[in-house]
Amino acid sequence: MAAPNTRASLLDFLREELKPYDGRLGRSLRMALACVIVVLVAMSQQVPEAALSCYLIFFASRNNAGSGILIAAGLIIAASVGILFGLVFLQLAADEPMLRLSLLVVFTFAGMFFSQASRIGAIAATIGFVLAFVMTLYDIVPIPELLSRGLSWMWVVVFFPMATLILVNVLFGPNPAKLARRAVAERLRMAERLLAGDVSAREPAEALLSEGLSELSTVSRMGGLFGYFSKDEGRRLVAMGPESQRLLALALALPRGDTVDQRRTLVALVDAVELGAPLAYFHSPVAQGAVSRATANLVGVWNGTLSEIADSAEPKAALLAPDAFTNPVYIQFALKALLAVVITYMIYTAWDWFEVHTAMITCFYVALGSAGETLHKSALRIAGCIIGAAMGIGAIYFFMPHMTDIGHLLILVGVGAFIAAWVSNGSGRIQYMGWQMALAFFLCVLQGFSPSLDIAVATNRIIGILIGNVVVALIFLGIWPISVTGSFGLALQNAVAPLTRTLRRQPTRLANVWPLLAEAKRLGGLSIFEANRLRIRSPVLPHGTTIADAVDAATQTLLRLEATRSAPRYLFGAPRCVKAATLAYEASAAQFLDRAASAMVVSGPQTRTELTQQLDHSAAALQRLDIMAARQGGARSWWKRDLDKTMMLYRQLQTELSSATGHVF
Repeated sequence: MAAPNTRASLLDFLREELKPYDGRLGRSLRMALACVIVVLVAMSQQVPEAALSCYLIFFASRNNAGSGILIAAGLIIAASVGILFGLVFLQLAADEPMLRLSLLVVFTFAGMFFSQASRIGAIAATIGFVLAFVMTLYDIVPIPELLSRGLSWMWVVVFFPMATLILVNVLFGPNPAKLARRAVAERLRMAERLLAGDVSAREPAEALLSEGLSELSTVSRMGGLFGYFSKDEGRRLVAMGPESQRLLALALALPRGDTVDQRRTLVALVDAVELGAPLAYFHSPVAQGAVSRATANLVGVWNGTLSEIADSAEPKAALLAPDAFTNPVYIQFALKALLAVVITYMIYTAWDWFEVHTAMITCFYVALGSAGETLHKSALRIAGCIIGAAMGIGAIYFFMPHMTDIGHLLILVGVGAFIAAWVSNGSGRIQYMGWQMALAFFLCVLQGFSPSLDIAVATNRIIGILIGNVVVALIFLGIWPISVTGSFGLALQNAVAPLTRTLRRQPTRLANVWPLLAEAKRLGGLSIFEANRLRIRSPVLPHGTTIADAVDAATQTLLRLEATRSAPRYLFGAPRCVKAATLAYEASAAQFLDRAASAMVVSGPQTRTELTQQLDHSAAALQRLDIMAARQGGARSWWKRDLDKTMMLYRQLQTELSSATGHVF
């Protein structure tokens, strides 16, 4: 068998990740501008650690002004609290090495435990890191007064770049109101194109469905919080999200029909949403079809005439995971991260090599729940360090000798920051590499308050990053390794759940299937970073694409079935035995999907047999319905037409389920 063309695949990947998109250029320029301002202030006022200050710009930047301001303000508060508590604990443990080590262990374990077992995630890891790292500084600066002064300067190092980021966001940041309106309008516009029969709209429509609504919810919340629009409009936009997703899914799944009126209404609604104005007039035909009803609901939500607006907010998740103190995985993760931190701390302490302390920092920000995610992030960090270091060393050798004033330095920083920002504004598959490019570049070119041709400090810190990555990789692969395949199977299981609820006629949103499938595909892609001994734990991993395609097809079939069942007077006048037979088939198909969903996570030697038997049961139920339909003869009634449509969809669903079972299990 011919070997795959890896070079072509890598080029395709880079081309996809680095291509321009709406807003990427502006966001990259804003990040570069903020870095230039930070360097100008740091050099003119002689604020130390300008490289760290510039890196914080990358860490806190977001794609909308509201989130950027909130994150920056949160980091200022977190730094203030962390440094204050760090000073208190350091004074208590200054002359007690064992107490300092004990506190380092406690802070590290607690931070990493709650980073996995709570919603605060990275915030818990950051707090744990700050407190733990402060405990190590006494080894380098054993004079409490100097150490206190140094920590005070660290507050400045965090404060003024975050203040700069807030200023840039206030003046030039993307308006969350425009982003929220654009997100809803884009879905409505894509639905209108699909209803017009535009085949080229299918791929971008599926991409929008896969994105889900998390970004729309964020920008809507930020817009209301910072007064970019009224809270009422924010609530309406949040409520429009699920309705626009449902309409887009219907437009993707349903056959084209007479939708001229709906398309006209959607065009008018797109204009109203983008302007933030109510839709004063629209043509409202009798809403008999699923598309007509979805369009009417959208207009009602936007104009504030539907009561669903008040019920659109999702309940807030608990702060702690339900199994936070019973699931051993969280404790195992915290212990593995703690072991990595202690090993790297011992390495640079025993060798008196503080310049590689970035090894310890790496352990906090590379460790993730599964081996695949951890190794993926490590690979991005290593690649970013190498590229950023090459940029920085090249700048030192080719540009630094010719630089005569701060203006030259600002141009150099701006160009390097822009390149790294462009990479970091890609998807999650490449974003972290851009962050590390920026850090390595800044460490090379921002040393002290004058041009420097010495690369020793930057080289040592980059070596520290590489050491940290190696230690984390060895520990997470060798001790209690957790494969990403578990999360992969769970994501597929969650994607199947709305299909089961639809067949059981329970309230659900089939449009939610696409984001879950996208998450499953992302996790499946991360599995390539894991050893085969971990990958083989999932029997469905090699068939992930086949399963996702089957669930996608079944979702579109069930959308058509749901639209058929929601028609007025559906099966009105049909014999009771016919209605019972339709319910029996749907219950049997739902039971098959239940068993298949369980097999995504746990399967045994009898799985294929059990699924085949359950599939035979649903086929038998469909055959019984066929016989009953045939007994009705040539009855010409509305319910018979409904039954014919339903039977066609049942047969299509049965074929899709049979095909997926045959190829996978």
